[in-house]
Amino acid sequence: MSQSRLRYYLDENMDPEISEQLRRRGIDALSARDASLLEVSDDVQLRYAASKGRVLCTKDSDFANPANWLVEHDGIAYFPDSSVSIGYAVNALLKLHRKETAESMENRLVYL
Repeated sequence: MSQSRLRYYLDENMDPEISEQLRRRGIDALSARDASLLEVSDDVQLRYAASKGRVLCTKDSDFANPANWLVEHDGIAYFPDSSVSIGYAVNALLKLHRKETAESMENRLVYL
């Protein structure tokens, strides 16, 4: 059985340049700005990512607590260092993309 590739959704706490650089490398990545979802609640961010089959990428510590997950989701890639550089984030998400599949990320939290 074929394993699906990861697709990313970067919430408003992530620089949209990260999604642009990932797309240049052939990765399906969408930012909150691209989706017109700026200044919406965490719940809306997670529900949107889940509805589109995307891993939520965030620096928001609220997502590090599973008690805050109100829906089944396609994974959360969490950056605990809020000052992480664009280059670091791009490289970490590229590595995650090579290592994991959509199926292996379901309802998981990965610290990057």
